[in-house]
Order: sequence, then structure tokens, then C-alpha cells
Amino acid sequence: MKKYVAALYMRLSKDDGKIESSSISNQRKILKRYAEENCFDIYKEYIDDGYSGTSFDRPAWNKMITDIENGSINTVMVKDLSRIGRDYIISGQYTEIYFPSKGVRLIAVNDGYDSFGGFSDMIPFRNVLNEMYARDISRKIRSSLHSKMLEGSFIGNFAPYGYKKDENNKNHLIIDNASAEIVKRIFEYAYSGLRPTEIAEMLNKENVLTPKEYRKYGFIKGYVKDKLMWRASTVCKIISNEVYIGSVVQGKSKKVSFKSDVMIRNPKNEWIKSENRHEAIIDRKTFEKISEVRKRK
Repeated sequence: MKKYVAALYMRLSKDDGKIESSSISNQRKILKRYAEENCFDIYKEYIDDGYSGTSFDRPAWNKMITDIENGSINTVMVKDLSRIGRDYIISGQYTEIYFPSKGVRLIAVNDGYDSFGGFSDMIPFRNVLNEMYARDISRKIRSSLHSKMLEGSFIGNFAPYGYKKDENNKNHLIIDNASAEIVKRIFEYAYSGLRPTEIAEMLNKENVLTPKEYRKYGFIKGYVKDKLMWRASTVCKIISNEVYIGSVVQGKSKKVSFKSDVMIRNPKNEWIKSENRHEAIIDRKTFEKISEVRKRK
């Protein structure tokens, strides 16, 4: 009789909400109980906590596939098929092509599915339903974010250089004094006629940390390992960003698909702009003057 060595695969993402039945601990209980009751040897637990089912680039999943390739596993157990993924095309490739070709037995406990019993006509439909769930969640999130943008709420993951998120309202920006002083200097240099390349060179000579480094280390000047350099492009982004005159401009890009992280640029007439949403660092007259000079150049 063939000996079945099982991988217990568990996945949870924010799309699943905070439902206890979907928690990692609950998935573990279900899978361990099933394995013990049916006399399966457990090889290892593979846990992707915080990873969306629309992507298959997950560390624990990739490790499990490697162990399958190495011959360490011949059974994969999941709570239900949605734990494998919510992309019906790729999920189908695994359930109907990859696992069978590798002689791997797939068991989805709560779905009552065991590939040892043969092909199930319902599996492709379950994969489609799982993707529809992810698509619906994605649509609701996009709708919610769009509403916030229309309200003028800042929805970025990080505050722009020169600002920080208000502790009492994460969708509102307040001035960060240290980095705001650098922003003022950059605009002063640009207003005086210095080119972005020259401004970047001056900041590098003074060992001023780039916006990315400042966000990471929390100090303006100094030496850090693998120091990043100010570039003309970074300066250009700052002096052309209307956030510094108190405006919030969002919706500049969008994802190609909820399954992909690839972003495409939206036409400028589709951007969502809200003025006077927070305290300005630069006055409008200075900003517009610099914009005019840059256009002429």
C-alpha cells in the first residue's frame, strides 16, 4: 500500500476578513485532525499568512512546490480549494495538470474533495467561484478608495516627503518639520534658476538623505549603508507635486487587473484633485512660477 506523506498548506489574506473560521489556527486544527483520523504522515506545515490568493508568488507555496519536486511530498491538504488560490486559470493548472503529473494527491477537507477518488466535475467551477469572490472583494475595495479620493482623503501608503500622516486621521497630512525644510530649500533653489541636476548635486554634497532613506532611518543628514543618491528625477517629482501647495492629486494610475501588480498611467483628465486639503509648504505663486519656467525650458 502506498504511503502518503502530506503537506498541510494554509493561507490567509486580508481579503478573507477577520473570520475565525478562516484563521490559520482554525485551518491547522482541521487539517491536523483529518490527517490523524485518516493516518496520514505529516511532512511539514506551509503557511502563507497575509498573502493574496490572486498571486502564486508566495514563499510557503513556493517552498512546498520545491519539496514536491524533490519527492518529499506526495499529498497536499488544504482546508478548501480557495486556500490554493483565487485565480481559476492557475488554480486549475495545479489541480488538474501539475498535481496529477507529479502523482500528488490533493485533499480539500471542507469541500469534500479527494483526488484519489478520481476527477471531480465540480472542481473547475469551484475555482471559478473562488476567483469571482476575489474579483468582488477587489471591486469593493476600489470603490471604497475611489470614494475616499473624491472626498479629498489621502490614501497613499506613505506620506509624501515633507509631510507625515496625522496620528488622529491617517487620511490627513500634516507637515513634517525636518523634511519640510529640505523641500523649501529645493523650491528656493529651483526658483533661483538652478537646474534639478545642480540641486541634486548640492543635496548629495551635504549628505542629505533621499526621501526613501529618510522614511527608513528617520534622520535628515548622515551616512548610511548603501547610501542612495539624490537624482534630478527625484527633484523634478518634488517641484512638480501639487501636494506642497495643499492639494491632493490621486488616481494617476491603476492596476491592469486585480490579478496583476502592473500599473498603467491614467490620462490627466481622469486624475482626482482636491485643493486646500492640508497645510501648504510652498505658496502657490512660487509653485506656479517654477512650473512656468520648467515648461519654457
